[in-house]
Amino acid sequence: MSVHRPSRIDIVCATFNRSTAIRATIDSVLAQTVADWTLLVVSDGSTDDTDDVVRAYRDPRIQLLRVGPYGHPGGPRNAGVAAATAPYVAYLDHDDRWSPTHLATLLGLLDGGAALAATGCMRVDESDAELDRSGFTDLIWHPELQTTNAMFEPTRVGHVRKLLAEVGYWTTEHAGYEDWDLWFRSARHGFDFAVAAERTALLTVGPHTRRNGLRPPQAVVLQWVDSQAEAEAVLQAIGTDEHRSAARAIHLTELRDWYAALADSSRYRTAEGIIRDEVDDKLREFFVQQGKHCLLEELASTAVGGRYAILLPLWCATDQHAQAIGGVLRARFPRQHAYLRTLTGGATA
Repeated sequence: MSVHRPSRIDIVCATFNRSTAIRATIDSVLAQTVADWTLLVVSDGSTDDTDDVVRAYRDPRIQLLRVGPYGHPGGPRNAGVAAATAPYVAYLDHDDRWSPTHLATLLGLLDGGAALAATGCMRVDESDAELDRSGFTDLIWHPELQTTNAMFEPTRVGHVRKLLAEVGYWTTEHAGYEDWDLWFRSARHGFDFAVAAERTALLTVGPHTRRNGLRPPQAVVLQWVDSQAEAEAVLQAIGTDEHRSAARAIHLTELRDWYAALADSSRYRTAEGIIRDEVDDKLREFFVQQGKHCLLEELASTAVGGRYAILLPLWCATDQHAQAIGGVLRARFPRQHAYLRTLTGGATA
């Protein structure tokens, strides 16, 4: 019979009614090249045979915790971390899997002094067909980038266990993008991510996964106009080839300037092998090849108090986070804001 050694890292897997499908997730942990781990499967009030499936594993490193039901993963993750004893914690969503070197990659970053660490990923549908994969922008981290972008799904992340108590735990108040909320608060507390280029996390995205169906609960207003007709005219104009091309060119210039400015910060982090002099060209290549939208292409409008707000929908969880995003966007994308003002006839923001 195997002996369960003290863990270097504890893995928290929140689950609900995953039944036998969770086997692939657990099996990917058993296949890790690192052996000194504990897997805490936290069943959020499951009503099927998920608990029995987990108990059927005879490896002492696999433990079942039954909690809730909470109804979303913040509560189970908090319970899992509370039960953890290892110096580090990693997360694994029950839809996802890891390649065998995932924990070794995370531990290399965490043992090197990182408070938070993230790897690259591939995203697949429920038949395992590849949808996309992490790209160049996942290899650079700074608090401003973390504020404005929902970087790093939980399955990609590990952190120092004690960090969670310092930053305030996973939210249980807001359903959706709990991970972005936690990483945002961690950055504001002074904790930085280290990132690895290796795509060691395999994320499942499909019609039955929680990642689909979320809607933006926040927004930042970029401009005001007096009528619905004016708002619709601005949004239609942005959609024309002429304005879209001009806006994208401005966006790419501002994006490159932004990254160049961040590179002089003490909190600027890059994956191993990233050469600073190549970042500008890599950003251009990534932006153009991916056909990324600019800021102005994401806008919507709504009536507010007799006027119409032209706004950017945001998927962040709190007003505080939305305000922080607005501050970064105004500071880093002034030319796009100016372009929007020209489309609204110079109306005040």
